[in-house]
Amino acid sequence: MLRVLRPRLTASALRVGAASQLLLPLPDGTRSLRTARGGTRRHKDHMARIAKLEAMAQEREYARQEQRRRVLEARNQPRVIPAFIRVRDLAKALRQPLDKVLKHTVIKANRRFHLKTKSHPPAEFRSVKHIVLPFRVAQEVAESFGIQVAYDDVEPELSNAVGCAEGRRQPVIAVMGHVDHGKTTLMDTLRKQMKAGLKQIAPYEKHGITQKINVCEAALTPDVKATFLDTPGHFHFFRMRSSAAQVADAVLLIVAADEGVLLQTEESIGAIEEAGLPAVICINKVDLLGEDGSEQVDKIVDELRSFVALQDCPVLTISGKSGAGLDDLKHTVWELVTGLADNRRLDALVGPETHAEGLVLESVALKGRGTVLRVLIKNGELAAKQHFVAGMIHGVVRNMRDAEGRDVKRALPGTVVDITYSNKSKNVDAPNEHGFFVLSEARAKQVIEQRELAMEFNDCLLPDEGGAHSRPDAEYTSTDADADDGDVPDVEVVSDEAEEEDDDVIDESDLIETKSIIVKADGAGSLTSIQDTVDEMSGISTVRLGIGNISTKDIDVAINGKCPIFGFNVKLRNREAKLATERGVRVILRSTVHELIEEITVFEQTDAEDADATSD
Repeated sequence: MLRVLRPRLTASALRVGAASQLLLPLPDGTRSLRTARGGTRRHKDHMARIAKLEAMAQEREYARQEQRRRVLEARNQPRVIPAFIRVRDLAKALRQPLDKVLKHTVIKANRRFHLKTKSHPPAEFRSVKHIVLPFRVAQEVAESFGIQVAYDDVEPELSNAVGCAEGRRQPVIAVMGHVDHGKTTLMDTLRKQMKAGLKQIAPYEKHGITQKINVCEAALTPDVKATFLDTPGHFHFFRMRSSAAQVADAVLLIVAADEGVLLQTEESIGAIEEAGLPAVICINKVDLLGEDGSEQVDKIVDELRSFVALQDCPVLTISGKSGAGLDDLKHTVWELVTGLADNRRLDALVGPETHAEGLVLESVALKGRGTVLRVLIKNGELAAKQHFVAGMIHGVVRNMRDAEGRDVKRALPGTVVDITYSNKSKNVDAPNEHGFFVLSEARAKQVIEQRELAMEFNDCLLPDEGGAHSRPDAEYTSTDADADDGDVPDVEVVSDEAEEEDDDVIDESDLIETKSIIVKADGAGSLTSIQDTVDEMSGISTVRLGIGNISTKDIDVAINGKCPIFGFNVKLRNREAKLATERGVRVILRSTVHELIEEITVFEQTDAEDADATSD
């Protein structure tokens, strides 16, 4: 019988390890321990594999330690919280159960959730999913858990853009004065001098009255252009004039020589003083004066000099209709603009790399184009397909037109463009007097979400009738039996007084009877002007405001509210007219704001049943 001799393990073999002794299969199925010449090479390969495994194990251990370190750092880092946050999202951000967060946040009374904290005005929410918390309240809740929070400000701000370079923008001049003092005619003459054949504005205005901000681009010199904002002079359009003054670099104050300083002239001077703007005084319509014209002009100038804001302003005599004195006007404005440029008042961030920002001057509903935003660009370069936010709108630029109605591919600082856009948000209310910011799509969504939450929270605020932030005074417990929204634990009021308290008895003699109306207008500026006047009428309340023609939705609201519809410069199409007639809805349409305001005033003073029910 053959014996297999096993070699003794020497010290060197022990150092190498049994793993280097390879068992190789033989043809007859037996095994033999072979330490042939190839054993050294195999041993080296095996040791290399072991070293690689040890290195991988070390890497895994390092990764685990690094992960533990980051987790510990994350726990110590402040949690980032925006200006407004839903209570569910706050619980997730703090990594705390929703039940515990609710205990620190709200009290439930009368099937409503009331904000518990006393550092903020009282608010009431319908359910847990409707609870929105401002940052200050969220911060207090986080501190109760021993967690630090940091404020995440997503709101963009004007003049806060970061661009590739600085440059000089086109100056913006606001044209202000009393109604019918020749502002729009002057702008038409300037445009005609710049380029013949351009469409005139004044001949097409209803009753010869400007009722929106018109834009005119005129050349002061062959190399320098300026953007003129022609503002309405009627007293109902105070906000438009004030808005134009806030965005302008200088003002042209137009005073008719045959009428002198009137009410809206003084109002315009007040806007100049409030905004701290340089101004040029233009005594217009001098062609209408007789032989004593110079004495009349001197009298007007003396009256204007009595205003502190106008004591150092240049005074020119012009005729916007004939063009007399316009060369001196352009030269004077150019000198004024040059001084602004020397003082770096016209500096702007320029270049396609800079996200555009500006101000919405007007929002208008146009046939075939939808809602159009008239935007003054302050910084950056605006182009098509860019995402933007303006008010509650998140949109994408589709098309742009300049002041003359020509399509343009880009808009530069100091220019005004009319923008058509695709609406990416659920909001349809056209913005006016809001900032216009080009942002990334993700950032734009964040901004709109925060603005929606802010509006939602403000709608839940209660009047502080009981003094300093009055709230239901009750203790609370947590119970799963009355869970709100599925498995969300509720916050129950233990005190019976809050549940059984009767509603306050209101003396009917203290109530002021109000009449409801619906108002539609062709633009946001006009709508705002009408609303400002209506708000001062104690007997009128608006149940619906909108831009564009009268719609079936307006008729439905009027039917349910038993109220009339007042429309400024909008149309009542046949289908809506038939529906209004069938359901007895009163529709009053007017082409000027002051006529519409007069109709609303008559409605306020007249019993609704005795009013004329015919549609105009």
